[in-house]
Amino acid sequence: MNKSRPRILVIDDTPANLQTLGASLQEHFDLQIATSGPIGLALAAKVPPDLILLDVMMPDMDGYEVCRRLKATPRLKSIPVIFLTALSESESESAGLALGAVDYITKPMNVEVARTRIGNLVERDGLRKEVEAQRDQLLRAASLLDQARLRELEIGSNIQRTLLQGPVPETIGGAAFASFSEPSQGLDGDFFDIRRLRTGSFEILVGDVMGKGVPAALIGAAIKTTYNQVLADLQAQRAGTNTLPSPAEIVNRLHLALTPQLLDLSSFATLALYRCDLAAGTLIFVNAGHTHGLLRRSETGQVEHLIGDNVPVGVMAGEIYVESTVPIGTGDSLLVFSDGISEARSVGGEEFGVDRLSDLLAVGCQSFLKPVALLNSIRQAVKSFTSDANPTDDQTALIVSLLDK
Repeated sequence: MNKSRPRILVIDDTPANLQTLGASLQEHFDLQIATSGPIGLALAAKVPPDLILLDVMMPDMDGYEVCRRLKATPRLKSIPVIFLTALSESESESAGLALGAVDYITKPMNVEVARTRIGNLVERDGLRKEVEAQRDQLLRAASLLDQARLRELEIGSNIQRTLLQGPVPETIGGAAFASFSEPSQGLDGDFFDIRRLRTGSFEILVGDVMGKGVPAALIGAAIKTTYNQVLADLQAQRAGTNTLPSPAEIVNRLHLALTPQLLDLSSFATLALYRCDLAAGTLIFVNAGHTHGLLRRSETGQVEHLIGDNVPVGVMAGEIYVESTVPIGTGDSLLVFSDGISEARSVGGEEFGVDRLSDLLAVGCQSFLKPVALLNSIRQAVKSFTSDANPTDDQTALIVSLLDK
């Protein structure tokens, strides 16, 4: 048997029909013969053919019932079926096509016309199978690519957490810290850094790169690297003077170094730099388009919004960044966060909002929650508000209890 030839199963209980079909088709196709519906179904199940010629009028199980069973079997339902019928053209067409047949041939048949129509259908179905095989191959390749991408994202996320972000210190002097960061696409476009400058003085850098995933994570890492380099260079210039570069000086130097590259990349980043001087009792900050920080006053219980007017880094080459100063005291708490938290939406489309964060900060501090517990309560509140939906934007928050007794 030539396996390269299409296989056709003929189901017909009339010997004369089988002889006519056999003589006409055996030169071009491999034929299987079944003289009843049950035999035909058994042969089709054993070795599925490329096409089935099915007589309508057969005893015990007619062609319509055979066709119903074929179409109800997942492995056989896509096999083209052509009905052989002596019924009127309209009757066979409406009944056969309704059951899923692709064509019909009336008896007595024109052998040449029948062979041509059968050949065309076999060729068309062969093309369909090729397309489906190519589709399945593409789907398998896409699945493998997705799995590889997920593995790379997992590796990248581990690198980002361990090498780029590193552990957040629990305390620096009299301040206690806690943070969380949840990327929306495996890698985090949000970033933060905490630097001890000297006894009783530290800085917090927070930022959010436009976009998500690998590009945003790489730009965030570059900004942190540039910040550390700028800080080191400026401190070296002041060696022996016991003075620190101001937050505005640091951000302006960082802006000059990064903005040309960010403009070329058509990207930008919001960021904010907070300088806590516990000995002086001051909080100096520069906000470059970032969500504003929240400062909860221990003495009054009020929450202040630390708003800045500067644009994000990478937007305007000529921007001059300015700083603001507010007093801080024993027990004050600072909450900084990305817009992935404040702009998280409920199922109904409502934003979580800064006011909810402000209320949670106030209540948590009033309840004397430690930074870790307070941040966990905020995180759970956001999850509950969004019905535990996966975040559509990176979510980062960091809380500092200043001069905590």
